[in-house]
Amino acid sequence: MAAADPDLVARLKPVRLPPGFDALDWNGILAVFALALVAGLVLALILRAFTAPRLSEGEAAERALAAERGLSPADRLLGQSRLVARLARRQDGGRAAAAAARRLAELKATIDAELYRREPALDPDAVEAAILEALGRRG
Repeated sequence: MAAADPDLVARLKPVRLPPGFDALDWNGILAVFALALVAGLVLALILRAFTAPRLSEGEAAERALAAERGLSPADRLLGQSRLVARLARRQDGGRAAAAAARRLAELKATIDAELYRREPALDPDAVEAAILEALGRRG
């Protein structure tokens, strides 16, 4: 790239800004404050999404079971069957997790056998207590 012509640079006019453009007034202060407020809000929402407390498996199971308490016994058993299947897939770890997975598999088989009957004989409250017990919670 060739060097700039010194005569051309000398003939350039100085930068012209509108009068008062470089002075900070109340409008500028309010604009900066509003931008800072919006940026802080966006940052807080992003941080909240990444740092929100998450429910443990047991707490999530308790909430799911509580949400199903108003359903009919057959619908409640179906929901419990789905919950047990989901919990059994998530069990990984040591002996306690293996025992819980085994107990949940037994519960799933028992519930699934009852679901095919016209009138299921299983008590949904007893199944709920067994699910919570398998997860190490009191039912």
